[in-house]
Amino acid sequence: MRLLAYFLTLAAMLALDIPYTLGQNRWVRVYHDEIDAPLGCFIEAYDHGYLLSGKVGAYYTKYNWLIKTDINGEILWEKKIGDGIHTTTLQDIAEDNSGNIILGGGTHTYDPEGDPLIIKLSPCGEKEWCRIFFTINHSDYSNCLALTPEGEIVAVLNLTNPDYSLERICLAKLSSDGELEWRKCYTTSDTNLQDEFSNEIIRTPDQGFLVTGYCYYRDPTDPNRWILHPYFIKVDSVGNFEWETVIYKETNLDGGSAWNTVVSPDGKYYYSSLSHYLFDDNQMLPALAKIDLQGNVIDVYDVVSDYKYGFLLSAKFLNDSTIAAQASWGNTEDETWPRAVIIDTLGSLLNSTVLTQDIYGSILQITYDGKLVYGTNTYQNNQFDCFLTKLNQNLEDDTLYTFPFTYDSLCPYHIVSDTIVQDGCGLIVGVEEKDKTVRLYDDVLKGLTLYPNPASGVLSVE
Repeated sequence: MRLLAYFLTLAAMLALDIPYTLGQNRWVRVYHDEIDAPLGCFIEAYDHGYLLSGKVGAYYTKYNWLIKTDINGEILWEKKIGDGIHTTTLQDIAEDNSGNIILGGGTHTYDPEGDPLIIKLSPCGEKEWCRIFFTINHSDYSNCLALTPEGEIVAVLNLTNPDYSLERICLAKLSSDGELEWRKCYTTSDTNLQDEFSNEIIRTPDQGFLVTGYCYYRDPTDPNRWILHPYFIKVDSVGNFEWETVIYKETNLDGGSAWNTVVSPDGKYYYSSLSHYLFDDNQMLPALAKIDLQGNVIDVYDVVSDYKYGFLLSAKFLNDSTIAAQASWGNTEDETWPRAVIIDTLGSLLNSTVLTQDIYGSILQITYDGKLVYGTNTYQNNQFDCFLTKLNQNLEDDTLYTFPFTYDSLCPYHIVSDTIVQDGCGLIVGVEEKDKTVRLYDDVLKGLTLYPNPASGVLSVE
């Protein structure tokens, strides 16, 4: 899951500077508290340590950081990613079955407006390849990716068409060697739908892919009004469109955004975390949506009801009947703090505890032994700080592990902390051919023009 796009939406709405307070008895680790370094994404690694990625600076950063920790959150090694010149932002991270690390995001290396970027690192943290989906003077990016068991990468590409009303969401599949296998773009045929955005992609039980996000849908009572709604796109294993779903499109009373989706343990339903807008009551509530495998909405369950602000993020199943997530709610802006929550599949709140006294959302990962690890950003002293908090299923502070673990066993030598530069990347242009990868470098690209772009046959370089 993603450069905490979750907290950006809420931050824009609340726009507050709230002091941060942390309980003294928590399993908590803080990273780069000496600089402005917001967390973007993190996962549990194959050896039960953690891989965290974030930015150096909250805005147009020239460097990103990648940290590997042990099971107790202590840093084992760190990589700086960037060239110090061009803006580059990494927004998602994954690890394949061989311990290779995949990073997705965007870079301004070749286009001042930005291009989608995918980087593959070996289990030793060394760059194996990188790919840039190149467009000229056009702002596009990647914010989420999914892996197949064979190590293939399916990345979401956003806004790749110069006409922002078309093909706002595309998928590209890369082989484990970085070769483009296919790219498919989607323009809805529903004239009442526009401005689709993605937040997450997952692999589905039928080996296809589901994109979770939001869109604007025409008010059924006012053709000139567009309302924000949760939005989903389902495609098959080769990217062919199957269905799309807009929750609450039949009404102008409800709306919202979808943040992440998980498959139920029985493989029969999707459950998605929502911000549920109730326009008549001027409320935004944390909610859980239940959707069948054909895209039909079964129901939406509000986790709480008597609050003005709230959202549900990063939901994950703990067992057949309970879901862990991060939720926030409050009647005033400054009390809408992130909470670790346990809910059932009807959205009923079973347990909760406050994570931080701040307004930014958290990413949740469930560990191999069923513990809950939350990655959270806080803002204090004019900078973002990144925290990990680990809880057990009772939402009590976890204890440190004292027995030894072996880390980075898939790397035959000691991993050093150094800098990875996004240079020498293969440039992928065009959408119709199987693979239009052009391996060009900084000194070659200076003063060159590529046309036509996107390419459908022959690519010319002037």
